[in-house]
Amino acid sequence: MSIQPHSFFSGALYARKSCFVYVPAGYEESEQRYPVIYLLHGMHGSESSWLTKGNAEQTLDQLINSGELVPSIVVMPNDGGYGQGTYYMDWYDGTGNFEQYFIYDLVPEIDKQYRTISSCNQRVLCGLSMGGFGAVCLALRHPELFGAAASLSGGLVSSQYLRDQFARSDISRMIGPIHGPYSQSYDIQLVANLRLQEGLPPALYMNCGTSDYLYTMNQDFHHHLETIGYTHTYEQFEGEHTWTYWKEHLPDALRFLHSYLAH
Repeated sequence: MSIQPHSFFSGALYARKSCFVYVPAGYEESEQRYPVIYLLHGMHGSESSWLTKGNAEQTLDQLINSGELVPSIVVMPNDGGYGQGTYYMDWYDGTGNFEQYFIYDLVPEIDKQYRTISSCNQRVLCGLSMGGFGAVCLALRHPELFGAAASLSGGLVSSQYLRDQFARSDISRMIGPIHGPYSQSYDIQLVANLRLQEGLPPALYMNCGTSDYLYTMNQDFHHHLETIGYTHTYEQFEGEHTWTYWKEHLPDALRFLHSYLAH
């Protein structure tokens, strides 16, 4: 197994970007193609966060070696690098096309430069906190690209939650008027409803610590999915919003993604 830095140009952001790419043992010696897992960082983080703070390389090695994770290419990208965090969204105020960067620049770049299996049922997402929202939102908005998403302590915010808690100008920069159509297009509860109606629901997994300040938000999204009949997996453990929790429970998310990819 090895970690490779990879630089590329993003037309959506008109900037050079970089990511880290994990390739499984035997990649260099074979012509085999592999599924891809996109592993997203949280707010204030970067493409190196999962490696330097999250023990990701060692966790991936252990799970692949034990057969608990199908050998995979794992991409650890930057969220676009603006401010405290982009939420992997195109911002309403035109600040940056951070979703387009992910969808139209990063994913095609990885499929071009690495031996991926470039189909939605072999391309999945996983993330923590802001990256948990990014993983779920990207999968729900782009089921043609991603077949599953896993969230650890995700900021699984909906427009309803924003209306009740965070009707602030900085949020409006991202989503515009809270009651407007742009905001609703990023409301993961509403988008989950739509995917279910279309019969194209990505597989979803979530876990969160019971002492995490985002615990209620995760419970709310879980209960919404239950209410509409969206099959998903939700787990909760003791823990807070810390790297200690994410290092311990990244394997739970990866085992779920393994069950999807192997199936």
